[in-house]
Amino acid sequence: MASNRITHNPAPVIPGISDSVKVTAGDLLFVSGAVGFEVDGSVPTDFARAIELTYREVERALTAGGATFDDLVRVNVYITHLDQEKLKIWRETRDKIVKTDKPSASTVIGVYSLFNGSTIEIDAIAAI
Repeated sequence: MASNRITHNPAPVIPGISDSVKVTAGDLLFVSGAVGFEVDGSVPTDFARAIELTYREVERALTAGGATFDDLVRVNVYITHLDQEKLKIWRETRDKIVKTDKPSASTVIGVYSLFNGSTIEIDAIAAI
Protein backbone atom coordinates (compact mmCIF):
# COMPACT_ATOMS: atom_id res chain seq x y z
CA MET A 1 0.00 0.00 0.00
CA ALA A 2 3.04 2.29 -0.25
CA SER A 3 2.09 5.81 -1.13
CA ASN A 4 3.66 8.85 -2.70
CA ARG A 5 3.42 10.47 0.76
CA ILE A 6 6.70 8.80 1.72
CA THR A 7 10.09 10.04 0.50
CA HIS A 8 13.14 7.89 1.38
CA ASN A 9 16.55 9.57 1.52
CA PRO A 10 19.24 6.88 1.21
CA ALA A 11 22.25 6.99 3.49
CA PRO A 12 25.33 7.90 1.44
CA VAL A 13 27.70 5.39 3.07
CA ILE A 14 25.74 2.39 4.36
CA PRO A 15 23.64 0.55 1.75
CA GLY A 16 20.19 -0.68 2.70
CA ILE A 17 19.26 2.14 5.06
CA SER A 18 17.67 5.56 4.78
CA ASP A 19 19.08 8.26 6.98
CA SER A 20 15.76 10.13 6.81
CA VAL A 21 12.23 9.57 5.60
CA LYS A 22 9.79 12.40 4.88
CA VAL A 23 6.05 11.84 5.30
CA THR A 24 3.45 14.33 4.12
CA ALA A 25 0.24 14.80 6.13
CA GLY A 26 -1.96 11.77 6.75
CA ASP A 27 -2.51 8.87 9.12
CA LEU A 28 0.27 7.12 11.02
CA LEU A 29 0.20 3.64 12.52
CA PHE A 30 2.35 2.96 15.58
CA VAL A 31 3.41 -0.64 16.20
CA SER A 32 4.64 -1.20 19.75
CA GLY A 33 7.21 -3.74 20.87
CA ALA A 34 6.57 -6.76 18.66
CA VAL A 35 8.26 -9.99 19.71
CA GLY A 36 8.13 -13.40 18.06
CA PHE A 37 7.53 -16.60 19.97
CA GLU A 38 7.03 -20.17 18.87
CA VAL A 39 3.45 -21.50 18.84
CA ASP A 40 3.98 -22.99 22.31
CA GLY A 41 5.07 -19.57 23.65
CA SER A 42 8.76 -20.40 23.89
CA VAL A 43 11.59 -18.17 22.73
CA PRO A 44 13.16 -19.47 19.51
CA THR A 45 16.61 -20.91 20.13
CA ASP A 46 17.80 -19.91 16.64
CA PHE A 47 18.35 -16.14 16.33
CA ALA A 48 17.38 -16.04 12.63
CA ARG A 49 14.10 -17.79 13.51
CA ALA A 50 13.48 -15.23 16.26
CA ILE A 51 13.98 -12.45 13.72
CA GLU A 52 11.58 -14.07 11.24
CA LEU A 53 8.88 -14.57 13.87
CA THR A 54 9.28 -11.02 15.15
CA TYR A 55 8.95 -9.54 11.66
CA ARG A 56 5.82 -11.71 11.16
CA GLU A 57 4.38 -10.12 14.31
CA VAL A 58 5.19 -6.67 12.92
CA GLU A 59 3.53 -7.69 9.64
CA ARG A 60 0.44 -8.92 11.52
CA ALA A 61 0.15 -5.58 13.33
CA LEU A 62 0.67 -3.64 10.09
CA THR A 63 -2.00 -5.67 8.30
CA ALA A 64 -4.45 -5.11 11.16
CA GLY A 65 -3.87 -1.38 10.76
CA GLY A 66 -4.21 -1.41 6.96
CA ALA A 67 -0.50 -1.17 6.18
CA THR A 68 2.37 -3.26 4.79
CA PHE A 69 6.15 -3.28 5.18
CA ASP A 70 6.26 -0.79 2.28
CA ASP A 71 4.51 1.77 4.50
CA LEU A 72 7.14 1.69 7.24
CA VAL A 73 8.85 5.02 7.84
CA ARG A 74 10.61 4.33 11.16
CA VAL A 75 11.79 1.09 12.76
CA ASN A 76 13.60 0.55 16.06
CA VAL A 77 15.14 -2.88 16.56
CA TYR A 78 16.28 -4.01 20.00
CA ILE A 79 18.62 -7.02 20.15
CA THR A 80 19.94 -8.61 23.33
CA HIS A 81 23.71 -8.85 23.69
CA LEU A 82 24.22 -7.29 20.25
CA ASP A 83 27.53 -8.06 18.56
CA GLN A 84 28.77 -8.04 14.96
CA GLU A 85 27.59 -11.63 14.34
CA LYS A 86 24.05 -10.92 15.54
CA LEU A 87 24.00 -7.71 13.51
CA LYS A 88 25.02 -9.68 10.40
CA ILE A 89 22.33 -12.32 11.01
CA TRP A 90 19.71 -9.61 11.59
CA ARG A 91 20.63 -7.79 8.38
CA GLU A 92 20.66 -10.95 6.24
CA THR A 93 17.37 -12.21 7.66
CA ARG A 94 15.64 -8.82 7.51
CA ASP A 95 16.72 -8.37 3.89
CA LYS A 96 14.87 -11.57 2.95
CA ILE A 97 11.65 -10.25 4.52
CA VAL A 98 11.62 -6.50 3.95
CA LYS A 99 12.47 -4.87 0.63
CA THR A 100 15.52 -2.68 1.14
CA ASP A 101 15.38 -0.65 -2.06
CA LYS A 102 13.40 2.03 -0.15
CA PRO A 103 14.14 1.27 3.49
CA SER A 104 12.60 3.00 6.46
CA ALA A 105 14.69 5.12 8.78
CA SER A 106 15.90 2.69 11.43
CA THR A 107 18.02 2.15 14.49
CA VAL A 108 19.42 -1.10 15.88
CA ILE A 109 20.03 -0.97 19.61
CA GLY A 110 21.83 -3.49 21.80
CA VAL A 111 20.08 -4.16 25.11
CA TYR A 112 20.68 -6.41 28.07
CA SER A 113 17.27 -8.09 28.19
CA LEU A 114 13.78 -8.03 26.67
CA PHE A 115 10.27 -9.22 27.51
CA ASN A 116 10.02 -12.86 28.58
CA GLY A 117 13.57 -13.72 27.47
CA SER A 118 13.14 -12.57 23.85
CA THR A 119 16.28 -11.89 21.85
CA ILE A 120 14.75 -9.30 19.51
CA GLU A 121 11.93 -6.74 19.73
CA ILE A 122 10.75 -4.23 17.13
CA ASP A 123 8.65 -1.11 17.30
CA ALA A 124 7.71 0.76 14.16
CA ILE A 125 5.79 3.63 12.58
CA ALA A 126 3.97 3.31 9.26
CA ALA A 127 2.37 6.03 7.11
CA ILE A 128 -0.99 4.85 5.81
